[in-house]
Amino acid sequence: MAEVDLNLLNIFALKVKEKSLKYEGKNVKEVINKFLKDHGDKLDDGLLSANGKKLHESILILLNGKNINYLKKYKTRLNDGDQLFLSIPVSGG
Repeated sequence: MAEVDLNLLNIFALKVKEKSLKYEGKNVKEVINKFLKDHGDKLDDGLLSANGKKLHESILILLNGKNINYLKKYKTRLNDGDQLFLSIPVSGG
């Protein structure tokens, strides 16, 4: 099991009232599941899937600055000290 920092950006930090949390897990899925178990009740329906057990597919998850969709998605393995980031997609000019 790797110990990682889960960094909460924008709406996640506002809802959970934390900017960073420590979790242990072997992959991204384990860490996100633990986060949802601990804090899922604080998140809006728009951030969660229809059944409320997963993050909405539009949520941006970065591992050390790389989008997990370009890695092995939720199966991406973690190492001690990795930095995960949760954010809603933002754009603008």
